[in-house]
Amino acid sequence: MRKPSHSHGADVQGRAFLSEISHSTASGDRTTDSSGERDDLSHDHEDSWRIYPTTAGRTRPDDEWETGKSPDEASPETTRGAWRIILGLGITVFALLPRLLVIFYVTDPQNPGIGWYGDVYHHWQIAYLSKEVGFSQGFLRLWDFKGLEFFWGLLHPLVLAALFQLTGSVDIVIPRLVSAFTASISIALLFFLLRRYFNTHVALAGVLIAALNPIAVFNDGVGMQEPLGLILLFAGLLFWPRRPWATGFLWMMAGMVRAEYWVMGGGLTVVAAITAKDSGKRLGIGLGWLIPALVYMRYMLANTGNAIYPIYWNYLAGTAGEWIADRPLNAEQVQAQLGARVALILALMVAAWLLLKRPPYAPFLLLGVGNIIMIGIVLGLGAYVRGYITRVLIDRLLVVPYMYIGILIAIAFLYILPRLRFRVVWMALGWLVILLAVVASQLLWQPILQYYNPLREIWARETQLADDIASYYSGGTILIPEDRPYLTYALVRYHGVEGKDIEGQMYDPFAYFKDDPFANWSESRLVIRDWLTNRNIREIAFYPGKSTYEGMIAREPQWFRHLSTVYLGSVELYEVIPE
Repeated sequence: MRKPSHSHGADVQGRAFLSEISHSTASGDRTTDSSGERDDLSHDHEDSWRIYPTTAGRTRPDDEWETGKSPDEASPETTRGAWRIILGLGITVFALLPRLLVIFYVTDPQNPGIGWYGDVYHHWQIAYLSKEVGFSQGFLRLWDFKGLEFFWGLLHPLVLAALFQLTGSVDIVIPRLVSAFTASISIALLFFLLRRYFNTHVALAGVLIAALNPIAVFNDGVGMQEPLGLILLFAGLLFWPRRPWATGFLWMMAGMVRAEYWVMGGGLTVVAAITAKDSGKRLGIGLGWLIPALVYMRYMLANTGNAIYPIYWNYLAGTAGEWIADRPLNAEQVQAQLGARVALILALMVAAWLLLKRPPYAPFLLLGVGNIIMIGIVLGLGAYVRGYITRVLIDRLLVVPYMYIGILIAIAFLYILPRLRFRVVWMALGWLVILLAVVASQLLWQPILQYYNPLREIWARETQLADDIASYYSGGTILIPEDRPYLTYALVRYHGVEGKDIEGQMYDPFAYFKDDPFANWSESRLVIRDWLTNRNIREIAFYPGKSTYEGMIAREPQWFRHLSTVYLGSVELYEVIPE
C-alpha cells in the first residue's frame, strides 16, 4: 500500500437545481393567503411557527425529513422563481465582496499565509504537477514532491488543474478565488435552507453571521479546499428529499474533497436512508452515494493500494497521532482537550435528540453537529491536541462550528422563543443580539492580522530564495527539498521554471537503497550518477546537515561546484557538473 510522507445532462441538472432553490423558499414555514401570495416576513398565524407542519390527521409528513408542502403547492411561478435566483446572486455578491477585499487589499494576494496556510501552496503544487506531469503518467494520476497527492482527495486538485488549463494561468490567486466564490455561494444556499426549515428572519440572520464573521471571511479566501466541500454538502441538502439520487451523489462528491466529508456525507446518507419512509428515496440516495463511492474506492485502490486511503491516513496522521511527536500536553492543550470533550458530549446529545425526534430540519443541523463531533473526537480524544496552539481558535477548522453556533442562537431568538409569548419582544431582542454579535465579532480582525502580518517577511524570504536559485539556473532540472511547495510556486510563477524541470528530493536514489549506500559506494555511485544524468539535474538546493547529499559531494567533489549558501545560511546551492 502506498504510504504518504509525513516529513512535513448539464442543462437538465441546472434547471433541477434552480427548481430546488425555488422549492426551498416555498416550502418553509410561512403563511399563504387565498390568492397564493406568501407573506414571508409575517408570522401572525399559528401555522407559521409550527416545527412539524400538520396535514390531515398527522403531525408529520409521510417522509420524516419533508417540510410539509406538496410539490404542486411548492412550485413557484416563473417570475417568483426568477426573483429568487436574483436574491441568491445578491447574497453571493454580498458575501463575496468582503472576501475579495481581504484577498486583494488586506493580505498579499500571493501570500495566503506561508507558515500558517502553507498547505495552500501544497494544494496548488499537487494540482499544478498533476497537470504538468501526473496526468501524462496515468488516468487522473495526481503528482506531488512530498507523497501527499492522494492524502486530501481528488476533486480539489482536479478543479484547480482544470482552471489552470482554462485560464492559462497558474497563479495562487486562482485557488484563493475558488475558495472565496464557493464559500459565498454556500452562504446563498444557506439562506434558502434556513428559509425552508425556519423563516426569513433566521435566514437573514444566518447570512449576516456567515458572511461577516471575520474568521470565515479571512479563511474563506486563503485557498483551502473546505469551501468546495461545503457547497456540495449544502447543495445535497437543498436537493433532499425531492431528488435523493442527486443528494447522495453530491455528498459523495464532497467526500472527494476531504476525508472528513467522506465520513460525514456517508453518515448523513445512512441516516436519511433509514429515516425516509419512501423506499424509492432510500434507494435513490443510497445508490446516488454508493455508486460514485465505489468508483472512487476503485480509483484509490488502483493508485495507492488502499480503497479508503484518505480516511485511513487522515485517521493515522491526526487522530492516532502517527505523524505527531509524542510529548506531554502543556496547560493550554489540557484546557483545549477538556473543552473539546465537553463540546463532543453536548454535540452527541444534540445529535441524539435530532435522530430521535427527526424534525424536518434535522439533516441540516446534523451537518453542523457532525462537524463539531469530528473536531471533538480529534482534539478531545485523539493525538492532534498535542499540536494545538491558540491560533486554532481562528483557524478554518472552526469556521463551520462557529457558523452553526450563530445559527442556533438565531433559531432560538427568531424562531423558537417567539412561538411562546411576546413575539415582538423576542424578535426585537433576537435581532439586537445578532447585530451586536456581528459588530462585536469585527474585533477578531486584530488577532487574525497579528498572526498574518509577520508572515509577510517569511514570504519575502521565500521569494528571495527562489531568486537566488534562479540566478544560477541555466537549464536542466533543479533538485529542491520536498517540503517547500511555496518554493516550487515561486520558481514557476516568478521565474518561469516548468514543473517538469523541478524535482523533489524525497524520491531520490537514497530513498531506495536498502543498506547504507556509502558502505558499498563503488556500486552506489553508479546509481547516483545515472540518476543525475537521466534526470538532467543541473542544480541542487538542500539543507545543511543532509548527510546523504553531503556524503555524496564529499566522495565525488568533481561532480559538483558550490554556488552559494542562502536563506540565512539554511540552504546550500550546488551546480551539478555534466560528465
